[in-house]
Amino acid sequence: MSIPAPDFLQVTYRPDLEILLVRWMRQVSLEEMKQGYLYLLEVAVEHKCRQWLLDARRRVNTDRDGARWMIDSFLPSLHARLGGRTYLAYLLVPVIMRDVEADAAFPPASFFEGKPFVGERFIDERAAVEWLAAGRRQQPG
Repeated sequence: MSIPAPDFLQVTYRPDLEILLVRWMRQVSLEEMKQGYLYLLEVAVEHKCRQWLLDARRRVNTDRDGARWMIDSFLPSLHARLGGRTYLAYLLVPVIMRDVEADAAFPPASFFEGKPFVGERFIDERAAVEWLAAGRRQQPG
């Protein structure tokens, strides 16, 4: 890709796993979060990759404004660019999983039913990779 990654984001395509590995390197502002996800989408399009492992252990969970942008704008745009269903596995520190406000910002499983994208949260990278692989196996052709 000709555009360099923002300094707060490390993106690696793993062809052996068919996964886009994304590491947020620090806490980001709302504008940086948007910039990072838009960059990520361009890399995903380049590799035709719909399985993303997002390591957010170095940043605090997305605030409500960020979550609203993801749900209202970003996630609905994925299908037009990538086709099929996009799987987003978020790798988080355990304390974030117990945070009530962070939990409220992440949609329940029922939200993803029938949508061309799905997200799930993990504290174990192996479990996240297995979930992504299972999602890939469910995709046609």
